[in-house]
Amino acid sequence: MRAIKLSLPVIFAAFSMCIHAQTFRVVKTWEFTLPHGSLAIDLRSYSDGWASLGLSPYGQVPEAPIDEQIEPLKQVMVEMPSLGVNPNRLAIVETHLWAKDVLQKLAYACADSASWSSSMKNDKKAMERLVTELLNQSGAFEPYNEVFRQYGIQVHVTEAENVGLMHFSQVPPRGSRDRAKAKLLVPADAMLGMRFSQIEKKD
Repeated sequence: MRAIKLSLPVIFAAFSMCIHAQTFRVVKTWEFTLPHGSLAIDLRSYSDGWASLGLSPYGQVPEAPIDEQIEPLKQVMVEMPSLGVNPNRLAIVETHLWAKDVLQKLAYACADSASWSSSMKNDKKAMERLVTELLNQSGAFEPYNEVFRQYGIQVHVTEAENVGLMHFSQVPPRGSRDRAKAKLLVPADAMLGMRFSQIEKKD
């Protein structure tokens, strides 16, 4: 079954169109069955010389926790040069708010944020900006940089779109304060873009 994978072009289209007006080709797709889920990684190469990674679950198996995605990412980065793609030409990682551990970290960050509730009363863009900010503050995707820093690059979440919501009660409570916020709405889904930047070398 590839129902989830078949939706990838639609999922990533918005970010890709904004970042790359050029044509692209899918260089390779890797699929990994991991201890607590799955991971598919699409490597795309663009006509302007840049490249991107698309991360998703596959086969209707939930996405693996971020820590389990590190070894697959290492494999992909090692293979890239033999496929004609320079890792330093990566521009963006495109994904969704799929991994359960990321959802939980973001939910806790929202519950602890004085700005979260007010952001939902403002326009949608304000909420999307805060989701981006809180994901970075939570360090949910920071393990990725264990891999990328070996190539002199790192990623930060820079885009969040189409944010879906759920009640905070769907996340395991950390204590009585969380139980008191059971009806708080927190992100349940979102399209995410993580842009690469070069790590400045220290003299």
